[in-house]
Amino acid sequence: MSQESAGPNARVRSGGQGEAPMIKRLEDKVALVTGGCGALGRAICQRLTDEGARVVAGDVKSNPSVPEAVLLDVTSEASWTAALEQVLTRHGQLDILVNNAGITSPAPLDFEEVTLDEWRELFSVNAEGVFIGTREAIKIMKTRSGPGFIVNIGSIAGYYGVNKASAYGASKATVRSITKQAAISVARLGYDIRINSVHPSYVWTPLVKGRLAREYGSEQAGLDAVRKMNPLGRLVEPHDVAAAVAFLSSNDARMIHGADLVIDCGRLIQ
Repeated sequence: MSQESAGPNARVRSGGQGEAPMIKRLEDKVALVTGGCGALGRAICQRLTDEGARVVAGDVKSNPSVPEAVLLDVTSEASWTAALEQVLTRHGQLDILVNNAGITSPAPLDFEEVTLDEWRELFSVNAEGVFIGTREAIKIMKTRSGPGFIVNIGSIAGYYGVNKASAYGASKATVRSITKQAAISVARLGYDIRINSVHPSYVWTPLVKGRLAREYGSEQAGLDAVRKMNPLGRLVEPHDVAAAVAFLSSNDARMIHGADLVIDCGRLIQ
């Protein structure tokens, strides 16, 4: 078996000799993953690919490790139109949209210190980007003969007051509401589309490592501090979120709609 030694949980992953192959739940599906060139986006793209999907990463930046990508600025309606046209031209369909693109607050600020420009920037990516993507995907998926799946990536920051990250928390709370508003709309219209959201706690990515190192003085100190926050004593890793996205993008989740799937090592139960 192969050992994922780099992760904070030292998790043994599947795929070694003698193990059963991954189930191909997403065979013949086409997926677009926004923010697909970042650490979490790449993990989601890889998991969907492993399960049989043809995956396109949409991002404002390129990454040579991503096999297929399109330029996508999620804050721009014109960029969404161009990116979706490319996906449809290349693959003829869109079955899965993962609204993963997001940004965090550039610096820890008390609520009274948040500028309107920062507030608008966070909402333009984290909330408006999800709104535009969900809306445009519905327009495409509603005419399909088979089901469509939309998964929006939020955060547990949308569930409670976040000290010194209020704009980020508010934007992620909006993702929860967008998901539910869109879900009830397509259900009442009779569209065969499932819309759900995934809400992780800290995900162990380079961005989070750097932020925690600055906040706590070192990467290890940050890791230890966040582990103490979580009842399971572990951290969420990109592949944990990717597995949840794959599930919600498959027919195994055909009766799940407008739901929030929290991945937080039990942090919200405290």
